[in-house]
Amino acid sequence: MIFNLSRPKSMLPSSYFWTWDQSTNWVLDDPGIVNFGSWNKYLKKPETYVEDYRRLTDMALSLDIKGIVIWGFLRDSHGGIEYAKKVASYAKSKGVSIMPGVGTTHYGGVYHQGDNKYNINTFLNANPECGAVVSKEPGAKRALHAVCPSNPLFKEWISEGVNWLFREFDIGGCNFENGDFFSCYCDKCQAQKENWPKSDPNFFRYQAMCYQSALDTAKSIFENNNDLLITWATYCGFIPEKLTVEKDKPESFVTKMGTSRPEMFNRLSYEGIAQWTLTRMVREKEISLMDFLDNGTPDIIYDNPSWLKGITPPSKRSTGFVHQGSQWDYSPWESKSTRYSLILGRIKEACLRAYESGLEGVSIHGELTSRHIPAALNYLAFSHFTHWPYDTLRKFGEITLGEVFNNPCEGEDYVEILALWEAGKVDDQLKRKIKERYDSAYSIIYPASEDASESKLTKFFFWNWLYRLVSGFHGIEESFI
Repeated sequence: MIFNLSRPKSMLPSSYFWTWDQSTNWVLDDPGIVNFGSWNKYLKKPETYVEDYRRLTDMALSLDIKGIVIWGFLRDSHGGIEYAKKVASYAKSKGVSIMPGVGTTHYGGVYHQGDNKYNINTFLNANPECGAVVSKEPGAKRALHAVCPSNPLFKEWISEGVNWLFREFDIGGCNFENGDFFSCYCDKCQAQKENWPKSDPNFFRYQAMCYQSALDTAKSIFENNNDLLITWATYCGFIPEKLTVEKDKPESFVTKMGTSRPEMFNRLSYEGIAQWTLTRMVREKEISLMDFLDNGTPDIIYDNPSWLKGITPPSKRSTGFVHQGSQWDYSPWESKSTRYSLILGRIKEACLRAYESGLEGVSIHGELTSRHIPAALNYLAFSHFTHWPYDTLRKFGEITLGEVFNNPCEGEDYVEILALWEAGKVDDQLKRKIKERYDSAYSIIYPASEDASESKLTKFFFWNWLYRLVSGFHGIEESFI
């Protein structure tokens, strides 16, 4: 289902979908489909890779979402350079920016998986002396999956690879990562501490080392096209609080930076766009839909020690990444991953807080087909609140769902019923109301109807899901790829 919405200029214009190729499932009949993990092999057909991202590109265009991050953009197993070009060129023809995931010192390199000189494993097999020393143990060997950022050969290799990527493909940016909480204990990387403030967390020192050569290369590319989205993962939030535990521990950085301003922002000649992790900056428990129904800025949204009002990131340009709604987020309230969950409140909160903190974009996962109604609602809310972050949920129903249903009042009814269901306020009158809406939508696709159309079938899918939900025929999600 593609929605083709009317949108004004976005208030969070550098927003994008984030995906892994192997678990992006818009085509549902490929036997290689998986819905979990990150380092999996790609088992689907190469043609499915192209079609999955054609459909997601059409969705991004219809929602006015600027880009799509693809981790696994280049793999031998889904057609290598030839098929990646098809994905990128189609998106460019539609005005959507493909942003390949690029592992600088980990996570595959420029060419994620395969026999290519810009793949990390290929590079390290030829240059084992460039491997990172990832253990503090005496005599630890160099890794064959992670690169030492101090090695001059690495700097030449990543610079050459980034230049090749932007020269070879019609891409609109990239998304750099370095291995989440990377470290190298070789003598050169440890000696670099002497030129770094002792009060600054090692976490950010390593980030500067891992990203600097790639960002320096991207600088000249960006100067020739300043519409590019050149982003890099910080892996943490931007709360400027000191830490009370060891500064190398990853869990220390979920929301806090450990300093008011990481030194790397004083050292990088080109910052690109810092992608801050908002996953644990938003409130621990999702704000209810009733709170947002008629109030776009309820007091509860600011009652949050993990995202104090007025806090802004230290980077010149910033976006935010939300893991909710993916297999990488586990809900203690639901005791399961949130890959199939409805996260309208999370999206609304993240977009509003990001906008008020000066971020220029937000990213959510875009791996599920819009035939899964909770995912479709999430995508529609993502579009709405990146354009109108201060809007109420009712406005979302009136404007965005109203356009989908070709009836603003029906869109309002939909979100109100959804909010009342979540609040446990379903009575007989509400059940009758939704049954009427369901019957009306169903009558259009009934065999005797002469008024069937694709748009009306779309409306039926939405009302059928909500009717079954409120009636207790199924939970918030159904088994879905």
